[in-house]
Amino acid sequence: IIVCALVFLLAQLSLSNMNAYVYPNYFGNIKAMSIASLAGTVVILALSTFIVKLASKIGKKELSMIGCFISAASFILLFIIHTHNVLVLIIVATIGTSMFNMVIWAMITDVIDESEVQTGVRQDGTIYSVYSFARKLGQACSSGLSGVLLSIIGYTSVTAFDPKVVDGIYNITCLVPAGGMILLLLALWFLYPLNKKRVEENAEKLRIKRNENA
Repeated sequence: IIVCALVFLLAQLSLSNMNAYVYPNYFGNIKAMSIASLAGTVVILALSTFIVKLASKIGKKELSMIGCFISAASFILLFIIHTHNVLVLIIVATIGTSMFNMVIWAMITDVIDESEVQTGVRQDGTIYSVYSFARKLGQACSSGLSGVLLSIIGYTSVTAFDPKVVDGIYNITCLVPAGGMILLLLALWFLYPLNKKRVEENAEKLRIKRNENA
């Protein structure tokens, strides 16, 4: 789950950092950034009305993987078509990222349950603190990653609006989140074992354990 959190934050925050460049330099419309942010907020609010029921029905890991696929596909399509009308795909991509972002804290609870089943000891504080540290690490790395990528494409205050640099900004804005969400999908698939069935089995084991100790 720490690997998943690191990869997700690198993807999400790199996109947020690049928004400060792609909207004024590529789209030539700084106001569009506010519109996209508002659209993303609306999407999150809409998802919040049913995301819990959806996660309960299909599983948190499974829902997160669907979200990763939607988000990665959206950014890849955005890269291919090289559009100047970004709003629709940004909304779709936000749906994908939000599916994971809105259930990850509940996934931490599943990790805590798994730990208790495996070790017999419940370690809420330790697991939450390690996870929180991983998030801080991801936040710090995302800022550095954006700066390195901008340097690679030759971005400076002088070259900020050169066609080659502008295209490079657009490509980074699409490919870094796409790559991050693909890596997140693979991490969930191959590294994170807590699917719906296993989570439910752990919940039942802990229920029996607590009933015996009551």
